[in-house]
Amino acid sequence: MAETTSTSEALKDMMVLSSHPSAKTESRLGLVLVADYQTAGRGQRGNSWESERGKNLLMSVMLWPKGVEANLQFLLSQMMALAIHDAVDAECLIKWPNDIYYGEKKLSGTIIENTLRGGMVEQCVLGVGVNVNQRVFKSDAPNPVSLCQIVGHEVDREGLLNRLLERFGYWYGVLLNGGGDEIASAYVERLMWREGLHRYCDASGEFEAEFVNVEPDGRLVLRDTNGKIRGYYFKEVKHVLFDYLTI
Repeated sequence: MAETTSTSEALKDMMVLSSHPSAKTESRLGLVLVADYQTAGRGQRGNSWESERGKNLLMSVMLWPKGVEANLQFLLSQMMALAIHDAVDAECLIKWPNDIYYGEKKLSGTIIENTLRGGMVEQCVLGVGVNVNQRVFKSDAPNPVSLCQIVGHEVDREGLLNRLLERFGYWYGVLLNGGGDEIASAYVERLMWREGLHRYCDASGEFEAEFVNVEPDGRLVLRDTNGKIRGYYFKEVKHVLFDYLTI
C-alpha cells in the first residue's frame, strides 16, 4: 500500500469491510499490511511516529492466536520484539517493553492492541515502525536512529521485511507450540539494562535500580539501591537515558 492513515487502522477496517470468509481459521495464521507512508502513524505514550515517505518499514500484523491466556498476552509483545531484533542484524537491544534500541537511540517501536474473550486473547494487532533509510528526523522525537545511519549505507526494505516476517513466523510457531518460557528467556537475554544499576523515573521521582525480572504479564521488576523491590507496568516507569531525557 502506498499510503494510509495507519497500517493497524487500515488492517482493521479491511477486516470489517471484507466480504471474504473470516480469517479466524487454523489454516490462516494472520494477515500483514505494509505501507510506504502513514499520515497518522502512532508511537507509544500517545506520540506520533515520524517516517519519511518510502524510507522506512511500516507494517501491521493481525493474529488470532490459539490458546494464549489473557494473563500471558505479553508473550505476543515479546515475540515481535524478538523478531525485529533478529531481523535488523545490528548490535541492538530490546528496551522494555518492546522498543529496539541501538545504544541509547531508538530504532523501532511497536504498538499492540489485544481483544480478549473468555480469559483468552481472541485477536492481536501489532503495529510496527522500523527506521530504515531515513537520514534526517525533523520531529521533536529526542533520540531516533535508522539502520542506514548505523551501517553507513541504504538497506533493502523488502529484504528486511522478509527477514522480519521469517523471524516472526519462527517465534509465533514457538508460541503456538507451548514455548512461552523459551520466548520469555530469549527476551530477557536481549534486554537493555539487564545488568548493573541504571536510572529510572516514576511518579515519585528519579531513582537508581537494577533489573530483577520481567513477569509473564509484562510487569518490570526492579531492585533499588535500598534493596526495595519495585514493580511497574507499561507507562508507570521511564528509563532515564540522559540527564535531560526520560523515555
